[in-house]
This record gives sequence, structure tokens and C-alpha cells, in this order.
Amino acid sequence: MNNSQIKSIKECLDLLSEIEQTSEEYIPELLRIVRLLRQSMIAKQTSITAWDHAINQLNNSNLNQEKQERFHELFQSWSELDDENEQKATLKIIESLEVVSI
Repeated sequence: MNNSQIKSIKECLDLLSEIEQTSEEYIPELLRIVRLLRQSMIAKQTSITAWDHAINQLNNSNLNQEKQERFHELFQSWSELDDENEQKATLKIIESLEVVSI
């Protein structure tokens, strides 16, 4: 076993130990937390994949250089936003443009 596998096994054992020490009344809430964490990780990875696809599509498009740079700047600023609602609003604007399909 390599160090990564040993660390992973230790972390799993630590997690199981924490669960065993958790009062039974809190188990349903703990389960909800674990599921929410897993779902958010899946959503994050999906978002990153879609984001990479959009950037690649933009970089390989036939847009003139100025428009391409403006879209790239928009995507850069959008990726730095923390507010999901702002990101959704920006995505709607981008999707309404006929020159870009995401």
C-alpha cells in the first residue's frame, strides 16, 4: 500500500469513529449533511466541466478577436463571482446570444 491509500484508509476509519461517537438522535442530520456534501461535490465537478467546455468552445470559435476577448473577459469575471444568482443571470444573457452555444 502506498501513502495515499494508507491515508485514505485512516481517514475512513476516523470518519467511522466519529459516526460511532455521534448520538443516535443526530444520525439523520449527519446523513443529510453527508449527502448534501456529496451532491455539492458532484454539482461542482459538473460545473467545472461545463465551464471548461464553454471556454474551449469560445477559444475555438470563429468570432472576431475583439468579441472573443470580450467574451473571455466576461467569463473570467463570471468565474470569480460567488453569487449563484448572478451567475445564472449572466448565463441567461450569454445563452441569448446567437453566436455562442453553451
